[in-house]
Amino acid sequence: MKTLFLSLFAVVANVMCHINAAEMMDISSYPTLGDPKSPVQVVAFLEPKCPDSKKYNNESFPKLQSEFINTNKISYSVIVTSFIPQSMPAAIALLCVYHQDANKPNAILFFKYLNYIYQNQPSERDNWATIEAMQKFAAKASSDIDQNKLKACIEKGAFEAEIKKNTALGDKMMGHLSTPTIYVNGVKIENSDDTINFDNLKNAIQKELDSKKSK
Repeated sequence: MKTLFLSLFAVVANVMCHINAAEMMDISSYPTLGDPKSPVQVVAFLEPKCPDSKKYNNESFPKLQSEFINTNKISYSVIVTSFIPQSMPAAIALLCVYHQDANKPNAILFFKYLNYIYQNQPSERDNWATIEAMQKFAAKASSDIDQNKLKACIEKGAFEAEIKKNTALGDKMMGHLSTPTIYVNGVKIENSDDTINFDNLKNAIQKELDSKKSK
């Protein structure tokens, strides 16, 4: 489990909102799949260099996508964070792809890129998140990613402030930030074995779906 401790000053300076348990979040600015109006909201805090995030994304996310996202039973949003050394360029690259068209964020393209990164993630100890590497990953992930725009976006550090706010938000919500961390309608899913237990996640989602049906 990857963790980050931020100072109280950083939290106060960077966190723009406070989320209580069992509160749904405003997901309008985050890459989202499924039905954004679903009464069941799943939000994942992920880190591009985190091997535990990789394990979750490669093992549990496909099942989540098949059972709940593609069937539009839930909304699924990712909040990109960065706290592992040299991970910021990868985090920036993800949001650069999401916002490639400034007028129309592209969640499908974002998730293609995110999935490719996790499927091919090098060792956490290596300084692999270079501009050149992020471009190579992008070329493999989708021909729809504009290489020139991506390079320029990473070079100018676009979205770094947003990523720092995401990181501080996770730290505030959790007490200290851990990735992967998943919330279902504002309630944190407890991790096991350093990543997300899919059965725990599935049960929490189904409980919320059943609860909404009964009302």
